[in-house]
Amino acid sequence: MATDQFITRQCDRIDQTTGLPLFASALADLPKMIRANDPQLGLGIIALAIVPDPLYLRQSTDAVHKLRLRVSQEIQASLRPQDRVYTVSQREWLIIQPNLLSSAAPMLAMIRLRDKLMAISGVNISYIPRLALGSALWPDNGDDALFLIQSARIARQFAEQGNPDLRTYQPAMESEGENEHGLLAELRQALSDNHGLALHLQPQMDIASGRCIGAEALLRWQRDNGEWVAPPRILEAIDRLGQRQAFNRWLLHQASQIQKQLVEHDIDIALSLNLSANDLLDVELPDMIGQALATWDLDPQKFLLEITETMMIEESWQVMDVLNRLRQLGLRLSIDDFGTGYAGMGYLQRLPVQEVKIDQTFVRQVVDSAKAREIIAAVIQLAGKLEMSVIAEGVETPDALDALKKLGCGHAQGFLFSPALALPDFVEWWAARQAADGSASSAGNCDFSAS
Repeated sequence: MATDQFITRQCDRIDQTTGLPLFASALADLPKMIRANDPQLGLGIIALAIVPDPLYLRQSTDAVHKLRLRVSQEIQASLRPQDRVYTVSQREWLIIQPNLLSSAAPMLAMIRLRDKLMAISGVNISYIPRLALGSALWPDNGDDALFLIQSARIARQFAEQGNPDLRTYQPAMESEGENEHGLLAELRQALSDNHGLALHLQPQMDIASGRCIGAEALLRWQRDNGEWVAPPRILEAIDRLGQRQAFNRWLLHQASQIQKQLVEHDIDIALSLNLSANDLLDVELPDMIGQALATWDLDPQKFLLEITETMMIEESWQVMDVLNRLRQLGLRLSIDDFGTGYAGMGYLQRLPVQEVKIDQTFVRQVVDSAKAREIIAAVIQLAGKLEMSVIAEGVETPDALDALKKLGCGHAQGFLFSPALALPDFVEWWAARQAADGSASSAGNCDFSAS
């Protein structure tokens, strides 16, 4: 039994596609290598910088796995025997280089590796436009393992955000320190006393009837100085604080309150909430949501959880278990931003989802791009065969809406109808919409312009 448990633990630390050790192994190995008193130790982070590209929709699951395996093999072949490589995520690798005699060695190694990866042949990587590489050096950029890894990842993040695509960590990258610390402190307080944080609602419309059939709850936060903070930055800060579960409790509490108030105003719609990648690895999430539904006595059918597509490539048993438990609660699931991540159309057949949300990258090109129309039509056709609904986000013009309608898209969301609104404004928008729909119905047409 002890042997079986040891084998299981070892397997849990190995990426099944690449055969490389996982990030947990790096966290265990790096302190030992630091204690070995190497002259210098280098750390490199390599990421595939994915941007929206229609070609990826045509990639099979097997092609994606082959790409990850090929990149892993090239990384291993490019390094010294004593260097170690780990899989951090589906698009990220970590390299540890011990016994360095020069501080320039990590950068030179990353340059060689970048050039080799960009020259990969035999695997179709035309949908991967660029790489992002970051490096850090011990002891200059960090005294302990986790801090050193964070330094390399900060450098990689700078590389991913712009040119050049390879960056070495510099303390100046954290020059926003005072402002960032202030932001984190304010956010921690906002999570505890609900000050400034809010959910705004963007209507989701049935294209055929012109009725509002749902709303996406979008995160908004205004700091004490009046600055509105972008949602991705809020979520990044929440993760840096280690407050993801606290945020999820806040999110469920706020969404439940909103749903109760919508019912009080006779607004019978479903709310869509966004899940993060880490949420799908949290085995406690379904229980937390179940408790919220019971506490507020809410119909689970009135909530739809949006799962960003890039999360779905990792079909581990933990992720699938969380998804299935959410479905058992009666919640509906949607794949958000479809077409911008790793999962191809084949994934739709295996996931317990009821909706596909077409990313605005394609929607905004639907009028002028035949390729965008072809992709949207293919998604609509497949979703129909799998009995899933389709919603297009980022609809901003009547022409785009008309094109989507001709392609058979059922639902739409975007500024054409309304921006995201605070709850009182949404209730007012709803009332005005109902009155306009009544007038339009008697006149025989529907006005889709935003109120």
